Amino acid sequence: MSLNLPALFQKIGEGTLDTLFPIRCLGCDTYQDFLCETCLDFFPRRLRQRCPTCLKAVTPRGEVCFSCLGKNSLDGLFAAGHYRDPLISEAVHTYKYRFIPAIAEPLGKWLSARSLEADLLLPDLYIPVPLHPRRLRFRGFNQAELLAEALAKAFAPELNLPVLKNCLLRTRYTKSQMKTRSREERLGNLKNAFIFTRENVSFIKGKNVWLIDDVATTGVTLEECARVLKSAGAKSVFGIVLAR
Repeated sequence: MSLNLPALFQKIGEGTLDTLFPIRCLGCDTYQDFLCETCLDFFPRRLRQRCPTCLKAVTPRGEVCFSCLGKNSLDGLFAAGHYRDPLISEAVHTYKYRFIPAIAEPLGKWLSARSLEADLLLPDLYIPVPLHPRRLRFRGFNQAELLAEALAKAFAPELNLPVLKNCLLRTRYTKSQMKTRSREERLGNLKNAFIFTRENVSFIKGKNVWLIDDVATTGVTLEECARVLKSAGAKSVFGIVLAR
């Protein structure tokens, strides 16, 4: 009988880490999960969605309002919760800046449940907002990509809708949108920062896309990505985020 030594060492390492640094819920401090089902249920839902273009008109699912139709590329923006909620902001901050990719799974399940409640139009595929390779090397994972995979796994799993990765690329390294001071600066910061790879054009042409990210502030990043996707032939692009 032969031993799989790498797998054995990995299990020993994981067991040691679990003993020294046990997984605890960010909300209630219980063990086993980073976010338990009870705490996820307490995440406050965003009850009102707004037009992502004017940011004023209330629309049922975050669609662009009638007055703003055709002004921008993003067809809607659904935010499941409020970023100002302490538990949501802590979960997102821990996920991204303490480098814990395992939090993607419970967050993806929660986002799926909220999307089902909102009765959103089913997508043909999911596309995560990309990171620049430099930031990806630093973080070790793309939080939007893992979130998209978790969402796809939980939302209508019987349809097996694909997550199209590495098709939308971030070609220019930009400073964080959180560090910009105005909408004009945010627009300039992201201008021509994304491209769509030619070999994937056939997969997106005429498709309804859910564009996935963790948080939206002004929505400029999602809008710039939507512009590129529409130029590549997407029929519609709807932003889906955890919080705003």
